[in-house]
Amino acid sequence: MATGMHLHQSNEEAVLNRSLIRPRFEDPLIEEAWMVERLETFKRVNRRSLVFLALISLLFAILDFAFLHSDLSVNLARIGLFAFLSVLLVGVNRVTNVRTADRYFAAVCVLGLGVVWFQVFLTLPADQLTDWWLVTLAMFGVVFMVLTETVLWARLVVAGFLLLYGLAVPIQVAMDWVEALLGLVHIVIIYAAGWAAAWQVETSRRLAFVRQLALEEERGRSVDLIRNILPTPIADRLLRSPETIAEQHASVTVLFADIVGFTPWASTRTAEEVVEVLDHIFSAFDALCDAHGVEKIKTIGDAYMAVGGVPTASGPTAPSVVRLGLEMLTTADAIMATKGEGLALRIGVHEGPAVAGVIGRRKFLYDLWGDTVNTAARVEAYGIPGRVQVTDAVVQQLGSEFHLEKRGAIDMKGKGSVTAYLVAKADPTPSESP
Repeated sequence: MATGMHLHQSNEEAVLNRSLIRPRFEDPLIEEAWMVERLETFKRVNRRSLVFLALISLLFAILDFAFLHSDLSVNLARIGLFAFLSVLLVGVNRVTNVRTADRYFAAVCVLGLGVVWFQVFLTLPADQLTDWWLVTLAMFGVVFMVLTETVLWARLVVAGFLLLYGLAVPIQVAMDWVEALLGLVHIVIIYAAGWAAAWQVETSRRLAFVRQLALEEERGRSVDLIRNILPTPIADRLLRSPETIAEQHASVTVLFADIVGFTPWASTRTAEEVVEVLDHIFSAFDALCDAHGVEKIKTIGDAYMAVGGVPTASGPTAPSVVRLGLEMLTTADAIMATKGEGLALRIGVHEGPAVAGVIGRRKFLYDLWGDTVNTAARVEAYGIPGRVQVTDAVVQQLGSEFHLEKRGAIDMKGKGSVTAYLVAKADPTPSESP
C-alpha cells in the first residue's frame, strides 16, 4: 500500500468525514488511495457474491424444470438471470475504476432484481404472493446490502427501487392498504438496519485503512532511519530477521581522517560554532562516500572512519578509498578556510582482513574490528596534516594512476616499523611507483 502521503492529523475524526450517505476522507490523497485499495475489495466481494447467486439461479432453474414445471417464460427468466449474472461477473473482473463500477453495478443490480421480481416472482399465484412478498423483498435487500460491495448511496438507490417493486404486489392482489403499509414499514426497518450495518462496516474499514497508512508511514520512517545508520544490505537483512550479523572480510580498505588542532580550536569557540563546522565537514564527507561507493562507518569526536569493500565488494577498493581521501582533503580545506582557520585534515589508509558486524539492540552500530582497523588508525595518527598516508598493502592496489611519495619505515606504537607513502595527488599521467 504505497501512498506517498503524510498523515499529520492525530485525531481520526479530523481525517474521516462520517457522512451518513457518503463517508469520505477530507484529504483527497487519502481518499484516492482508499479508492485504489477498495477496487480489489470490490472485485473480490462482488465476484464471490455473483458466483454464489449464479449457482443459486441455476439450481432453481433446474429444480423448476424438473419438478415445478412453471411457465416457459419463468424458466427462461431463471436461465436468463444465470446468464446475466455470469456476464456481470466477467464485467466485475475487468473493472479498473471503482467509482464508475459502483454506478454500473447498482444499475445492473436494479435491472437484474427487477427481472427476477416481475418475470419470476409476480407470476406466482396470488396466495403465494401474499405469503412470500415480504420475505422475498427482505431477502433481496439483505443479499444486496450484505453480500455485495458498493458505496452507501448505491445501496440506498437499490433499496428504493426494491420498495417500488414491492408496491406492485398489493396492487396485483388487491391487498388491504393498511396491511400493505405495515408490511412495507417492516421492509424499510430491515433495509435501514442493513444500511446502518453497511455504514458501520465502511467507516470501520476506512478508519482501519487510515491507521494502516499511519503504521506504514511510521514503519517507513523507521526503515529509512535504519538504512541511514547501517549499510543498505545489512539493514535489509536486519529487517528480515533479527539474527546476529557478523562477517569475515578477506580484504577491506580502511580510512581514518582526523582534524588536527581541533581540540584547542574548539575550546575558544561556542558550542554552536563547533557543531556547525563538524556538521558541515562530515556532511560533505558523507556525500563523497556515496559518490565513491565507500561505506561510512562512524564518527568519533572529530575523527571520521570509512571503509571500502564492506558489506560487499567487486574488485580492488583501495583506489576508490584513496580518491575519496584526496577529495576529502580538498573539501575540508575549502570549509576550514572560511570557518575553521588553523585546522587541517590528516588521513591514513590501510588494507587487510577485518571482521564486520552489527552490535546493539536498541541503538544499532555497524562496525569493524581487527588488526587492519588498528593499523589504519596508527597510519593516520603518524601521518602529516593535509596529506593522505597509505601503507604497502594499499600501494599494491593503486597502480600508476596515483603519484606516490615514499616516507620510508615509520616506528608506530604497537605496530613496529611500517612502510608508509604519501599520496600527493591523483595524476592522469602515469608516474613510476616506488
